[in-house]
Amino acid sequence: MIILITGANRGLGLCLAAEGLRRGHRIIACCRSPSAELAALTEQYPRELAVLTMDVASEESVQAAAGELAALTDRVDVIINNAAVLLESKYFEGDPLTDLPLADFETTMNVNILGPIRVLHYCAEFLYRSGKPMILNITSEGAALKPAGSHYIAYSVSKYGLNMFTQKIRNYFTEKRGCFPVKIFMVHPGRMNTVMGVENAQIEPEIPAAGILDIIDGITAVPDMTVPFIDYSGNPMPDHYIP
Repeated sequence: MIILITGANRGLGLCLAAEGLRRGHRIIACCRSPSAELAALTEQYPRELAVLTMDVASEESVQAAAGELAALTDRVDVIINNAAVLLESKYFEGDPLTDLPLADFETTMNVNILGPIRVLHYCAEFLYRSGKPMILNITSEGAALKPAGSHYIAYSVSKYGLNMFTQKIRNYFTEKRGCFPVKIFMVHPGRMNTVMGVENAQIEPEIPAAGILDIIDGITAVPDMTVPFIDYSGNPMPDHYIP
């Protein structure tokens, strides 16, 4: 399969790229600037890995990357919207209404919600040419509505928005284009030991990367779900508080 991954220069994105290459997939790794680790993968897999410069916060950058993608392939089988930012700390003690910098809130929305929307807008045509298309939007348990907790407010709002976007496009394909066999998931990857997740780290990113590839490869069977919010093992995630 041909798998496009955003935010592929570090963390989960890099692990997804490495795991996909190990399994024999062709990987399109998208990022603002390649890391040394991604460059090493390019040397190890020169035929299977292509790196595209893409800043999901910029429409011009995503559009340009889509143009470069057209020179590499006429189809993409899987799009993993992984690129994201977390600019807050769980130790923030200020008033989220008056003390949270609006610039941070705007950046979080621009990257975490509008980023995946831009990617799918310009790359959907490649997905439409696949026989087994799949969209995986990497989201978070923080997207669930709960009666307690006020930390990571911008991040949680952004992931809730991404879940809503994912649900709406799932509904569109189910109701309007039932003949197009796309699988769509919003995926909670767990609390990973990455630059973004270090404050709450419980697992290394290689673990959810392998789980997500198991879902892509069909090793883990995910049943049809009206609300396809799952964890990296394919288990359903609650989208709201259940007392």
